[in-house]
Amino acid sequence: MTGINIYSILVLFAAISSFNIGLYYLIQSVKKKSSIFMALGTIMFSICLFFSYYELVDLSLIYPQIMWINGPLLFTVGPLLFLHVKRKVTWKDTLHFIPFLIVFIWILPFYIKSAPEKLEIIKEFYRPTEKPEMELMQYLYVLHIGLYCLFGYLVLRKKSALFDLYSSSDLKQQIIIRSQNLYLLISTLSILSFFVCLISDHFEVYYTDVDNYTISLLVILVLLLQVYFSFEGYDNNIENQLKNSYNKRKGENKPSNEDIGDYQEVITRLEALMDKEKLYRDSDLKISTVAEKLDVSMHELSAAINYHNEDNFFDYINKFRIEELKMTLLDKKNKNLTLFAIASESGFKSNSSFYRVFKKYVACTPKQYVEQNSKASES
Repeated sequence: MTGINIYSILVLFAAISSFNIGLYYLIQSVKKKSSIFMALGTIMFSICLFFSYYELVDLSLIYPQIMWINGPLLFTVGPLLFLHVKRKVTWKDTLHFIPFLIVFIWILPFYIKSAPEKLEIIKEFYRPTEKPEMELMQYLYVLHIGLYCLFGYLVLRKKSALFDLYSSSDLKQQIIIRSQNLYLLISTLSILSFFVCLISDHFEVYYTDVDNYTISLLVILVLLLQVYFSFEGYDNNIENQLKNSYNKRKGENKPSNEDIGDYQEVITRLEALMDKEKLYRDSDLKISTVAEKLDVSMHELSAAINYHNEDNFFDYINKFRIEELKMTLLDKKNKNLTLFAIASESGFKSNSSFYRVFKKYVACTPKQYVEQNSKASES
């Protein structure tokens, strides 16, 4: 409890900002009938920050009636973040909120007391005496959020292939990887904060005018908002831009004879470049990189590929990767290599994208392809 200072104002500002963002995206999620879990998580988090401010500026001594309402709410943030990336939610997922229910029941006797009784309990709580069970509960929420973000990170890794299904597949893959990294960062910082808080309490190491409890909240809040913008807002905006651009080129802007000639020249140079430099082996290859090498605009390169091959850039590149893969798989020199090692050499980032793309173009799994061609060569 520190009273009003720059730090407490920062906490209040963060609480108001996160609440506004959460409320806005909650309304958007309801309108679009999309997942509301991240929006709810942001709102719950902002409420907890409001209560951090409430304690920091000693309002708990003036209005003790609402003290510790944030206790149970803190244990809803982690499950909401996890359910946001899980997507398919069932009634069994309500089990994730059991910690919230346990904490609520534990604090319930305090909630039903009168204001004077609550005030005495609060004063006793802030006296410098050892309360190991309260201190542990105060920091358990950080570990709880950290573990659920770790689970969310693992779910994102397993399901990243689902973001390869549309024309912007590689871009979506980059976005989901960015979200994976942010979830992992939240998890790492949360778990580290938990242990730092325990150690600082054990050795009685504290920082002037800074509460470890609210610092952890602020750090997680900043990362949480970055996850939300990258995973929802940024992703949706880019996808819509790509779809609109593609539809325009496909339906409205039919190429002239001069354009068709230019497209043919671009494709000829592109194929020569692919054959010579094997650019498709770069798993991070971007259309901007290829356009720069050909000295054409990204729009012109994309339009040329779409007109001549009826493909988008990413599908066009994947076909080169698959053709090289098919030859490499049948080369006896590579029989001791794993499938993913071979796929990596051809430009694929993950097993999931490799298998999906291979099956899309070859209509069988890599193992089946090798077996079929081995039998053919023997006969």
